[in-house]
Amino acid sequence: MRYLIIKFVIILGLLGFQSLQTVYAQEEPVVVRNEAIVDYPETVTFQLELETNEPITGATLTYHLGQDGCLEAGTQVPVEINGPELEWQWVMSRSGNPPPGADMTWQWTVKGPNNTTFTTAAKTLTFSDERFDWRTVETTSQDGPAPIRLHWYKGDDVGPVLLEAAVSGLDRLQQDTGIQLEGDVEFFIYGDSADMRDALLYVQDWAGGVAFSEYNTILIGVPPPLADDWGSRTVRHELAHLVIGQYARSCLGGSLPTWLSEGLAVYAEGDTDQQTLNDLEDGLQNDSFQPVRSLNGSFPARGEAATSAYSQSYSLVSFLLEEYGQEKIQELLLALAGAAGYDSALEQVYGFNADGLELAWREAIGAPPRVILPTPTRLVAAAIPTVEPLDAAKDWPTPQSQASLAETPAPKRDSLANDAVPTCSLGLAPLILIGGITIYSLKTQKGNKRATKS
Repeated sequence: MRYLIIKFVIILGLLGFQSLQTVYAQEEPVVVRNEAIVDYPETVTFQLELETNEPITGATLTYHLGQDGCLEAGTQVPVEINGPELEWQWVMSRSGNPPPGADMTWQWTVKGPNNTTFTTAAKTLTFSDERFDWRTVETTSQDGPAPIRLHWYKGDDVGPVLLEAAVSGLDRLQQDTGIQLEGDVEFFIYGDSADMRDALLYVQDWAGGVAFSEYNTILIGVPPPLADDWGSRTVRHELAHLVIGQYARSCLGGSLPTWLSEGLAVYAEGDTDQQTLNDLEDGLQNDSFQPVRSLNGSFPARGEAATSAYSQSYSLVSFLLEEYGQEKIQELLLALAGAAGYDSALEQVYGFNADGLELAWREAIGAPPRVILPTPTRLVAAAIPTVEPLDAAKDWPTPQSQASLAETPAPKRDSLANDAVPTCSLGLAPLILIGGITIYSLKTQKGNKRATKS
């Protein structure tokens, strides 16, 4: 009996000791340091230092950029274990960098013995371009449009002048199209385009401005002497791209024809400038307007052809707004966001396709009708991004930032008529090849036999 009691006490003691061990093993590590060191725009180095009595057997870093989009999941990366100090570096030159003003949240998950896990509290930072001493002006609103914050560092009057331009452009766009801005907007106005391009890893060397609709952020290089003219029009232009991009955001692969996107942006710039008037007058006199279908995709890079494409796009959008009203423009944008083809969306909303639009527009502006051959397939172009050049508001095409461009879906094709290799050619090719090999083999055999006989 005494033996059984002693054995029972020993077992209880062992169980208690194991229980204490389990409790001790499950004690959470102490976070000594959890930092994200930014070398903007090149790298972000994440560092975590823990105080723990148990070895770390696994670690994962999760970081998430505060951008609007169809996928909200963060990026997860496994991190090599090197004791209680962990480090991982995001090299942004491999992926493109977010713009200044973008937020990033990150946290670590570490694994210990027996698959126990510990997750740090989420931390957040805001990317900034610390090369300059920024000043800020912003709108104040009581149940009105969303606030606009404008940051600049060069020229005393640049900030207030461009903020006023942004507000007036937004008012015009909202009144004439009925489309409202969603969320706060951040403008970063650089003293010149070179300073702006140095803040971005992937941007064309001619770009004077870039709109990041997924971050509600716009970067423009505006030399102070150009603020009143080119700078003001460019601010309104890029803000229109951002507002339209919000309204027509598509998770289904939809995209806007370039003439519609750029036409709305030029429309938001304000009163028609002399360059646009000259382009339209020249197009009427020389009957030199481009087919509307050719304006679905990329515009010419520069020169008269580029400015004419922007001017014609502006005229097309003005025609649709004046003739059919703002509700129809909204319906068209939503139809395109739903991944309808360009012709299908126009037919659904207006009752004509791109060719019908061209004929109706030509008649409205007094241009002679153009003979249009039947088009058997609908033309669909990839989404065109939003970059504004420095030296003229309409001298260049307006491509998208690389971070957003990487997510742009490939264009769909409604027909393989232009690209497909005929099935019969593929089907006969193997037979022709086999036949040729067989004939060659027979001839070789006959030649060998003749050589043997001789």
